[in-house]
Amino acid sequence: MVLAPIQVIECSGTPRQMGQQYGEQAREAIHHNAELFSRAWHEEEHLGQMGAVRRVLERELPQVVEEIEGISEGAGIPAERILFMNHVATLGEDWLDECTALAVAAGPDGPIVATNNDGGVSDQPPFATDRDSRSMYVLRRTAPDMGLPMVQVTYSGWLSGLDAMNAAGLANMHGSVGSRFDKSGPRVDVRLWIYHLMSTCSTTREFIEGMFRGNLTGKGFSIAVGDRSGDTAIVEAAVPLVACRDRCRQFVYSTNLYASEALRDADMRSADSKPICHYRTGYLRWIEENSPPRSLVDMQKLLSSHAPWAPCRHGGPDLSHTEWSAIALPKSNRLLVSNGPPCQAEYQQFEVG
Repeated sequence: MVLAPIQVIECSGTPRQMGQQYGEQAREAIHHNAELFSRAWHEEEHLGQMGAVRRVLERELPQVVEEIEGISEGAGIPAERILFMNHVATLGEDWLDECTALAVAAGPDGPIVATNNDGGVSDQPPFATDRDSRSMYVLRRTAPDMGLPMVQVTYSGWLSGLDAMNAAGLANMHGSVGSRFDKSGPRVDVRLWIYHLMSTCSTTREFIEGMFRGNLTGKGFSIAVGDRSGDTAIVEAAVPLVACRDRCRQFVYSTNLYASEALRDADMRSADSKPICHYRTGYLRWIEENSPPRSLVDMQKLLSSHAPWAPCRHGGPDLSHTEWSAIALPKSNRLLVSNGPPCQAEYQQFEVG
C-alpha cells in the first residue's frame, strides 16, 4: 500500500508567530479537527470554562496562550475553540487507544525512544476510511526565538509535547491510559505542560523533575522518555499524580496500563481492552527475556511485528489500528515517522534542530 507523506509544518519566531504559521499551514486540518475534538462544545457552558483555562495558562504558561492566539489568527478559528481542543475532556473510551511506548538505553544506534500510535476501532484502518470520521495529524518542526527547537508528531491544532524530540536530544513517546483520579480545579492540561517541558528541558532528569512540579489535568498517559546519554524511564502520568519506573533499564515499555504499585488500577481501560494490554505486556516481557531490541533495525522489526498481541495493529481482536509509528534517535538527532502502520509505510526521516 502506498501512503502519502505526512504533512510537515515549519514554525519559527515568537510564540505568536509560530502559532500563526501553524494555523496558516494546517488551516484545513485544524478546522477539521476542531469539529471532531469539539463535538461536545456548548458555547454558553464552555466559554466560561475556557475563560478560566486561559487565566490558569496566563499565570503558568503565558507563551502557550500567545501561541494559541496565533493559531486562532492563522486558522481563522476563535481562540476559545483552540483552547477547548487542547483541553478536550479525554476521559471516555473513545480516546483510550492501544498505543505502545518503548525505549532502549544503549546500542549501536545509541538510545532509542519509540511508539506506535493507535486509534480507531472500525473494520478499516483510519488512513483508508472517510477522512471526515478521523482526526488529522502533522509533523511539526519548531525553531522558537526562546527555547529548544523541536520536531513532533501531533494532531493538527494541538500544542501537545508528546511524541517529540528536541535539539538537546531529549525524546518522549506516549501511550494513552486515562486516569481515575479527580482532575478538577485550576490545572494545566498535561499535553501543554509537556510541550513546555520539551522546549526547556535537555535531559531525562529535568523532564521527570518537571513532571513532578506540574499541577496537571486532562488525559492520563504512560510516557517513555530518554535522552542522548541513555537515561531512559517510563513516566506514568495518572494526572494529577505522577510516578516514575524502570529508570535506566536497557529496555523499557508500556502498554496502556500503569505498572507502578501506587497507580495500579488507576487507568481508564475498558473491560474489553484491559486484557489486551496485559497480553501485550506479556509479549514485550517475552521479547525482553529472549531478544530485546538494541538497534534501529531491531526496533523497526518489533514495531512492525504481528505476533499475537504485538505492537503493529490492524483492528479485529486488536481493537485498534496503528495510525503512525515514530522512532527518536537522540544520538543522531533524527526522528523517523511512518504515515500508517510500519509494516506497510516506510519511515520518513526528519532532522531535529
